[in-house]
Amino acid sequence: MRFRLTHPLTKKCLVAVSGGVDSMSALHWLNQVDGRVQGVIHMNHNTGRYADEAQQTVEERCDKLSIPIYTRKLTRKPEKGHSPENWWREQRYRWFTEASALNGSLPVVVAHNMDDCLEEYIMCTMVRGFVGTIPYAHGPCIRPFRRWKRADIESFARQEKFRWNEDPSNLYTDKYKRAYIRYKMVPLAKELNPGIYNLVEKAIRTQDQRDEQGRGDLPLEV
Repeated sequence: MRFRLTHPLTKKCLVAVSGGVDSMSALHWLNQVDGRVQGVIHMNHNTGRYADEAQQTVEERCDKLSIPIYTRKLTRKPEKGHSPENWWREQRYRWFTEASALNGSLPVVVAHNMDDCLEEYIMCTMVRGFVGTIPYAHGPCIRPFRRWKRADIESFARQEKFRWNEDPSNLYTDKYKRAYIRYKMVPLAKELNPGIYNLVEKAIRTQDQRDEQGRGDLPLEV
């Protein structure tokens, strides 16, 4: 299966892999070019059985592909009154930055896709009050796969027959605003505008142009 990219791939990179279908597919796809993937970065959020099973899945995959893996398991819990999602995100990106520095400042590929960009587009336009979506780069992290649609990724994973883990935190809950957007607002947006992905792709291009001009340094919320 051919996937369109928003930017040319770097010759060498690290890949952030959670164990979910998106990042496992990105790893599998990138590994088809010999020597490109120099290592995998994994964060174990220490949230119970799923977190350990996800780490095991990633470790087994890296062992099969003979790719080095760099793991970190959180030992602290989010502070009371702080959003767990935001805290985990901060810890992930801190670990990605450290791992990049330990490997000669190699870029870290993060597997955000078109559906992630759609959710962020809705969040920006309807909650934050500006037109935006997920940027290509943030620190050492790059996101070349923002044109991949989640349905195509899942089809690719089934076709290639590799294992991944379903994150239970992705199931619907009204506890988190982003989950509400994913399970309630996105289906309505697709129903009201079947061409919604075209708007998101335009937003991606606009976001990248802003960033290239130095005017798109917005807080990372994904």
